[in-house]
Amino acid sequence: AVGAGAAACDGCEADDASLLQFAGGRPLAVDEGELAELTLALEGEEMSFGDGVSDPRTPPCCGSDLDFSLLVEDHNLKCETVFLTNVFGTRSDPQGKIHSPPTAAYFDRYYRSILSLPGGRAKAVILHDFLTEDVTKNYSTADGAISFLKVDISGMDAKMGLNDLRYQLFEEQIKTHPEWDTVFMTDISDVVAVHNPCGFVDKQPDKLFAGKQKIQMKPYTYIRGKFAELGGKYLQWYDSQTDYGLELLNAGILGGKRSVVMKALSHLNTVLLDPELASRKNGTSVTVNMPAFNYALYSNFDGNLVSGFPLHSKFWAYENRTDVY
Repeated sequence: AVGAGAAACDGCEADDASLLQFAGGRPLAVDEGELAELTLALEGEEMSFGDGVSDPRTPPCCGSDLDFSLLVEDHNLKCETVFLTNVFGTRSDPQGKIHSPPTAAYFDRYYRSILSLPGGRAKAVILHDFLTEDVTKNYSTADGAISFLKVDISGMDAKMGLNDLRYQLFEEQIKTHPEWDTVFMTDISDVVAVHNPCGFVDKQPDKLFAGKQKIQMKPYTYIRGKFAELGGKYLQWYDSQTDYGLELLNAGILGGKRSVVMKALSHLNTVLLDPELASRKNGTSVTVNMPAFNYALYSNFDGNLVSGFPLHSKFWAYENRTDVY
């Protein structure tokens, strides 16, 4: 997967590559084919992605035999991956970046990347709370590669950020689908899929796969401040960490075998719904998915976490790669 911020990486090393790419505002270089003339219409707003649009893409870096082998793997896979993501518009973005429903451009890169995955053994389910029936009908695909599911978040904790409450919805969906094998939950605006990761997961079925940033958790005043919003045992855990090389996990990518993912979501939602959270007891907004994500995963899966290459590209490095998932 390509993660948040994917740009050219002149001279980058192969071991810096990744499977999921952080897109970071730069469209993924994919064969658009019939999608070249695609126009996404959302609530009366049209955005053409045809020939008239300038293309800021740069050639993929780090091309190697790995690129070829991953493409062949895509076509030979017998496993399947379900991508879960969300786009919500009835509440403001928890970080104050969006105060109105997102437009089609918000998830265009993600949409295209799923449709461009070779092999046809991956699909995305997009949870939403505001898209019109015309939009969901027009942009769902008959083969199930893209589907939309409307959810009602009006009854959920009004103080919880969208990035926090989404994990409850993801857990509910996975519970209702025992047939799902490999599941990945990703952001929709700054992550794109480059290859189907189920074959990679099959080689390490007991592992949990998560995004990671090249940022050390300690000493970092901002990160400690976020753990202080959790408070209690969570802040004590952070303060007790002696490994100053421990890197910050990024909640934009989380996946693996269904059973492993379900365990991770149970641990994560236990933290997010804890009535003893400092922010909840103080009556402030509960926007703590980042520290909760790191606490839940490092506390329960340390030694069984897979991050970085070859799972995903460098966060905020603006890499545009084809040798990552």
